[in-house]
Amino acid sequence: MSVRSPGDTLNPLLKASLNGLLLATSVSFILFTYERAVTPIYAQVPTRLYLAPLTLLSLAIPHLQPFGKLRTVLRWKWFLAGLALALAPNATYWISRWTAKWKDPYLGPLALHSAVLVPLVSAVANCTSHKTPKITHSVMNIVASFAAYPVAAYLARILASQTLLFKVTDSQILLVLSALAFALGINEFDFTRVSTPAVSSKPTKAQKHKKRGGSSSSSFSIPPNTAKIGVLVCFNIFFWSLYSKLHAPVLPDPLFTVGLPKPDVDGVRVQIHSSVQSTTGLIVVGEALTPPKKDLEAYDQAGKIHSLRYLRAAHSLLGGVWYGPRAMSISETDTPWKDSIGVVLGDSIYGVFVLQEAARLVNSTQKAPENALIIGLGAGIAATAFHRHNLNISIVEIDPAVYDAALKFFGLPDPGPENVFLEDARGWAARKRGDIQKAGDQEQTLYDIVVHDCFSGGGVPEQLFTVEFLEDLKAVMQPEGVIAVNFAGHAISEASRLILRTLEKVFGGPCKAFFDSHQQVHTGATARRVYEYCIFLYSLPRTTFIPPCNCGRSFGITSPEAYARYLARERDRPVTA
Repeated sequence: MSVRSPGDTLNPLLKASLNGLLLATSVSFILFTYERAVTPIYAQVPTRLYLAPLTLLSLAIPHLQPFGKLRTVLRWKWFLAGLALALAPNATYWISRWTAKWKDPYLGPLALHSAVLVPLVSAVANCTSHKTPKITHSVMNIVASFAAYPVAAYLARILASQTLLFKVTDSQILLVLSALAFALGINEFDFTRVSTPAVSSKPTKAQKHKKRGGSSSSSFSIPPNTAKIGVLVCFNIFFWSLYSKLHAPVLPDPLFTVGLPKPDVDGVRVQIHSSVQSTTGLIVVGEALTPPKKDLEAYDQAGKIHSLRYLRAAHSLLGGVWYGPRAMSISETDTPWKDSIGVVLGDSIYGVFVLQEAARLVNSTQKAPENALIIGLGAGIAATAFHRHNLNISIVEIDPAVYDAALKFFGLPDPGPENVFLEDARGWAARKRGDIQKAGDQEQTLYDIVVHDCFSGGGVPEQLFTVEFLEDLKAVMQPEGVIAVNFAGHAISEASRLILRTLEKVFGGPCKAFFDSHQQVHTGATARRVYEYCIFLYSLPRTTFIPPCNCGRSFGITSPEAYARYLARERDRPVTA
């Protein structure tokens, strides 16, 4: 009778666990860079829709190996992984650009994941898969591979929050991993077979001649380790010389003007002023440039976009303004609105910001409002308008890069460090409410106007529409204050109903909704079109607005005529059929 050593089970289990940990670490970097590259194109929800099942399928492919020829190729595992990682930056860029033209948020990401993510993860997972004669060992390897996914997904979220990685591009991360994979492949290669000459039992004629002559010289051979080091050095010189070719062609030099690819926007020139990886994604400031004067009339007649500056966070357009020939002044005496270098800026490209500014004209108080709170700054359109009418503004913005862009490129006045809070609005509102309650009878700043404009990643953050958060906001507002909420979605939908009911439950007052659309609002089949609108809620029964004019409590940026047009788009009950 023999006793099995516990090491027979422990060693394979330990090996499988270590392989799973290595795989989870590698895949976490892949998921992190891949999502960061794809989210600006497809937004977060469509990008993640098929991500988990296709990643799990990718982890299973090396263990299945259904084709005999595939098994032969997969033996060169490290070189295959290195090649896949080296091609990934350009493959992600070009294929995502191609699939985005389909304008399908379901089929586009599915095709992209299948063409890029599945081969990439499979090639990397193949490096840790091992064929063993014992079925128990094979099962351990398979289980370790599947268990690597939740760990990798968790690590990817941690990587996304690391500010040190904001300045590192996705291409740089993938190319470093590629070089490492190639180096491991070279290290595993058996150089003794190519560096040592074959030994023959039968002496050659030259060897016999040397023996007769009495002189001998050893045959030339390179030691395996020397050959390995030489190959590693030569490969790295060659590999990094291709860096500019392997790096994805994302965001050219900000000083370089490029024409967009035809036929998407024929003849429209775009310039990128700033591109910063930050908390909420890639923050980009760009312009659709003004065409030459001789082409300006033709551009306008053709309806082509030009003279527009925009702010983008990942997939979301946070705001934009007209400039150049499209920068209109309200009156001859009106002070021009300028950015940090003196470029004159015009109206907002989105009417929703006009409606936010209209909160200042709600006839709910006997005196003009004094303090305004902006949650979600965007390009700072509403904040700038409030400031121009001498309101004290406080800003809560989760992304510092968005605030910096608004200051530099969109003319946001500096409200002072004591009025800027670059943090999550949930924590700020709870802390502010606590400070007010602790102060008791002491005078505290309460807000007459609150603008709730939180939209990023292609959607609205649900945690900022909860009863708890809105109760905190109500506690920092004046009893007769006004809250303007920006919501983008279907006019008749469950999401709209839930948000409206939540707002009415907390604030209790009447609601008015205004669509940001120049088209007529219909009911029935067309009522499910996507509109962006503001909801105004306040505690008093009066629901009137002060008439627009060029004096007193009129607009700071947008003309009274534009304001009147937007007020005409009111809908009594926006979320019921």
